[in-house]
Amino acid sequence: MPYVGLAVGTGLLLIAVRHKVNVGLAATIAALVVTAMSGNGIAMLAGALHDTFIDPNGLTLLVSIALITMLGSVMRTSGATDALAQGIRSLVKDDRWVVFLIPSLMGFLSVPGAAVFSAPVIDSVGDALDMSREQKVTANIMFRHAWYYIYPLSTTLLLTQQVSGVPYSAFALPGSIACIIVILSTAKLVFPQEAPPMEPSGTHSRTAFGLDAQSRLPSAVISRARTTFPMILISIAPIIVVLLFALATPVSFPLAVAFSVATGVFVVQPGKPYWQEVNRRFREGVVRGIDWPVVATVAGTVLLGKTVANSPALDIASASMQTSPASLLLFGIAMPIAAAFVLGSHTAAVAITAPLLLPLIADLPTPFGFVVALFMSSFSGYLVSPAHVCLTATTQYLGADLGESWRLLIIPSGLSLLFTLAYWGWNALFNLM
Repeated sequence: MPYVGLAVGTGLLLIAVRHKVNVGLAATIAALVVTAMSGNGIAMLAGALHDTFIDPNGLTLLVSIALITMLGSVMRTSGATDALAQGIRSLVKDDRWVVFLIPSLMGFLSVPGAAVFSAPVIDSVGDALDMSREQKVTANIMFRHAWYYIYPLSTTLLLTQQVSGVPYSAFALPGSIACIIVILSTAKLVFPQEAPPMEPSGTHSRTAFGLDAQSRLPSAVISRARTTFPMILISIAPIIVVLLFALATPVSFPLAVAFSVATGVFVVQPGKPYWQEVNRRFREGVVRGIDWPVVATVAGTVLLGKTVANSPALDIASASMQTSPASLLLFGIAMPIAAAFVLGSHTAAVAITAPLLLPLIADLPTPFGFVVALFMSSFSGYLVSPAHVCLTATTQYLGADLGESWRLLIIPSGLSLLFTLAYWGWNALFNLM
């Protein structure tokens, strides 16, 4: 029965997500099915609920996610995202950099579907670069998501660390390499080798960075920088604050995000009525700022992960299955890719597959690398999933062909997966030989 419950629960989750049911609700229902069809259901459910909502690690994760969504709301309410885009376009005269930087900065919001925020800018600037609609889709998706291999505020990265106990430092180096692979291969796919002139040919001489001769004059550069840099710094201040506190101080992560939210509320661009603006940001960005469906999604997927982790099916599997290259490849690479591709949710894929992998690597000398490989491989499947909200929304907004977009997207995603396989192979060689 435990195996049947696990299979039925997973099947219901797949069906529910494919029919646009909230991932958290679907995962919660799947968790209840798994517990109902197990011999020790009440104890399993009680333990999973405790680990998700009461245990300090689980509670910290949920509070962090709530505050991260609030941060995104404050930055949108304050106009920080629009100011960032405006500042970058005024400073960077090579449109290729604009297409790269705008989705990257939107990625810092870490909000589902936020790729749509940058799509209008990509559409406009992409026309100047003679990019096809499908190239615009690829740029908007990949430049936004590539950073999630290493972005410490990523919901799924936080979840993976909480479920597995693997520290962020284990993700940093391999994640950075995968991030670079995705960015460089995407740039090769979508950009012309040289940026088209932004003005009629012969009007000005141009530098390698797209600056004309007039803009190279010190007075012009200094004048533009004096007005633009402060605007950019004020707009990005909340992100700088949370990264500094989270990575360079012993402050707890939720507190670091809370400081970041406060920065977004109280740091105001000059020229605005200060307390009136602070009050507006508090009412619209803080009071209404928590995205409860996102919090529910994480809570439900964690509950499912904890339920699966406590399932007798895992005990039976761990007793009957040996730790071998085949089993590690199945549970650490193949299943995460398939789950992410079908579900269109990196978070749900990790929640389902990580508990299946952890018993197999518990006795290995250095197991962290296999968890990192699971995280990266499932991300590759998520990037090209037709159920990926950012992909479908961007494709619809830009009027692009999903099939043609997919043929471009699979190249950077596939290259990052090849690196993940090499990284997995290195860990397998070190741990199993």
